[in-house]
Amino acid sequence: MSLSRTRGRSLSLLLGLALLALLVAPAAMAAGRKGTNGEGAEPVFRSLSYGPSPAELLDVYASGVPHSTVVVLVHGGGWRKQGDLSRLESESLSLQRAGLTVFDINYDQDGGGVRAFPLEPNDVLEATHWAISHAASFNGNPAKVVLIGGSAGGHLVSLAAEQLAVSDPGVVKGVISLSGPMNFISLWPQIENGTLAISGDNFRISVEMALGFRGTHQFPRAFAEQWSPALHVPRRDCPAWLIINSASEAIPLSQAEEMQGALEQADCESTLRVVPGSEHSFAYWTHVRGEIGRFIAGL
Repeated sequence: MSLSRTRGRSLSLLLGLALLALLVAPAAMAAGRKGTNGEGAEPVFRSLSYGPSPAELLDVYASGVPHSTVVVLVHGGGWRKQGDLSRLESESLSLQRAGLTVFDINYDQDGGGVRAFPLEPNDVLEATHWAISHAASFNGNPAKVVLIGGSAGGHLVSLAAEQLAVSDPGVVKGVISLSGPMNFISLWPQIENGTLAISGDNFRISVEMALGFRGTHQFPRAFAEQWSPALHVPRRDCPAWLIINSASEAIPLSQAEEMQGALEQADCESTLRVVPGSEHSFAYWTHVRGEIGRFIAGL
């Protein structure tokens, strides 16, 4: 065999190995953090980074079926109580078992003089773009994305969906908000007057910190309006919405009703589901899981 022919075969082999490395690198990165949920269960890939911040992490619950709907799952916590990625594990597993690919995300939160907005919606946007870019690696369909959030997370997914409807029309097919605050302008007087079904100053502090006026006693009306989803429903390329709220919980039902009214006025497809009682956000997950599944299946 000639030297030039040997070099040619060696070069081909090296190129082939390099291509193989490029193809398997993302999977190998995820596999290093791969978890298990019992024999026969689909894999979970834990604490993957979607951005440079230490808080910008997500867990991926991969579907066993190619081209499955992608769910971006966003926890609450008053925009300031950082949740760990095990917080919504049971909900993530139930969605995974239903044949969905779930990206359960964490995000930066307000504090130290930093307001929640646009910090937190930007993280949700960044995580959603990451999920779309990497969906196929976890059997997800990048063309069929649903955002689900509870409490502050329900507010954040609504903001993100509205922004994506403008910047990336059609990328989000559905939004599910569980007990999400939707209009700070109408919510703040209820907080001030003490008419909410919530005890103590915990929620008041959360809103003050999120909007950046704690200690000033001057409600930043223009800023609050900017970050109120009910006031910015898209007029075009609107995803389908499922809004869920308990009848007598911490977030007043009027917030969900305002959002529903705004969506109807914009001719967006939307359903409002009122849960009896006073459970908040993911606390009533088992009561609405079936309806959520039907909503996603119908998109």
